Amino acid sequence: MKRIIVPVDFSEYAKNAFLTALKIADKTNSSITCVNVVGSDLDWKNLTEKKKNEHQNILDAESEAKDKLKAFVLEFKSGNVPVETLVEIGFPANVILDVASQQKADLIVIGAYGKGHTQEKFLGSNLQKVMRDAECPVLAVKSPMDGNSLRKMAFASMFDEDSRPAFTKMKTVLKDFKTSIHFLYVNTPSDFINSADAKKQMDKYAKGFEDMVIHKHIYNHKESENGIVEFAESNKMGFIGIASTNRKGKNAYLVGVTDTILYKSSLPVLSVKVN
Repeated sequence: MKRIIVPVDFSEYAKNAFLTALKIADKTNSSITCVNVVGSDLDWKNLTEKKKNEHQNILDAESEAKDKLKAFVLEFKSGNVPVETLVEIGFPANVILDVASQQKADLIVIGAYGKGHTQEKFLGSNLQKVMRDAECPVLAVKSPMDGNSLRKMAFASMFDEDSRPAFTKMKTVLKDFKTSIHFLYVNTPSDFINSADAKKQMDKYAKGFEDMVIHKHIYNHKESENGIVEFAESNKMGFIGIASTNRKGKNAYLVGVTDTILYKSSLPVLSVKVN
């Protein structure tokens, strides 16, 4: 792993994402790009300098953000991890995805919530868009992760062939973390299969990943999302891995398993979209 992107909106959650990224970067010899976005619906990059100068409020916000972002990094940075700061103008989620693509990011570490969050709110639209559209794995955190948290992950899946490419993409990150992986099949009354068949699916899925430490679990619960959270928390997992369904192009965003788990649990969630 070489490059980690951290969106920074100067919230407490962004600070926790940056502290987590520093731990990961130090462990994996990676570099970090901290990105702050000045929100605007203007096509800023294609405006002429004359047109840009007509929007002094945006230019002032950009200048202030550059100073604030540098101060943010200096306040929390530790060790010798290389950290680059970048301030862009546009729609936050689109900018984050563009930067991740341009820099060929291996991982995005993002706060589960942004500025202005209150406890009764669900996940923000920027986080949802980043999680479902990013080409690289996305790690969403509420609290800073330490080295111990990175060592144990519950990977919840139906273990079908459609999600294998997503897990393969996740594998590089997990190997760098030296993570012990716990395959988790949650059996629910509405989607029940016998344990022998579930184990066969997990065994088949694990073929080709013999270079990783993989444990296999079948857990019975009336709801898949609550079952995943209950298993992970009761077994002291450091984080939860999910292969998310790609909903790009649909008329409306449907709340998915990944979003619900992140909302219900205090654990970080590592998400990779299924193409």
